[in-house]
Amino acid sequence: MENVNFVKNIDNLGRIVIPMDIRRKLQINTGDVLSITCNDKDITLAKYSNLDNSYKIIEMIKSFVEVFNFKVILLNKECVIYSNLVSMGIKIGNNTKLLVKNGANMKYQSNELVFGENKVKGIYNMLPIVTNEGIEGSIIVFGEIKDRAYEMCTFLNKIIMLELNIS
Repeated sequence: MENVNFVKNIDNLGRIVIPMDIRRKLQINTGDVLSITCNDKDITLAKYSNLDNSYKIIEMIKSFVEVFNFKVILLNKECVIYSNLVSMGIKIGNNTKLLVKNGANMKYQSNELVFGENKVKGIYNMLPIVTNEGIEGSIIVFGEIKDRAYEMCTFLNKIIMLELNIS
């Protein structure tokens, strides 16, 4: 991404406006949460998700995968945070992003999901991860009815939401 420079004044409450061009380019929308970090001379703003910084949740999902051998994808609103099916950090496709944003609750679907260049087919269950701040992402568990994959998806979803709302 090429550097874009703007000069902005800070108002009497310490606020600045992020220009529309930057918000569009980085897909920053009303209600998005940003993290603010600084060093001795720079301030950095970045999109923030409670899921991105929860190693405990990722370790719990890894243990779940080892014991039950399900295919799992954990998403924030932008990309894959953990998966044993596609690469972590990969951007999610627009249709999948829309499902996450809308808090889709899907049981035994067989649609195609897109993650970067990867298209994943199979029967899946998808539940939104919701905290006090709103929708943080989604958990997807692949499997058939006989595997009780939807129940496993529900179980993971509840544990993740409990962990995020307590933290």
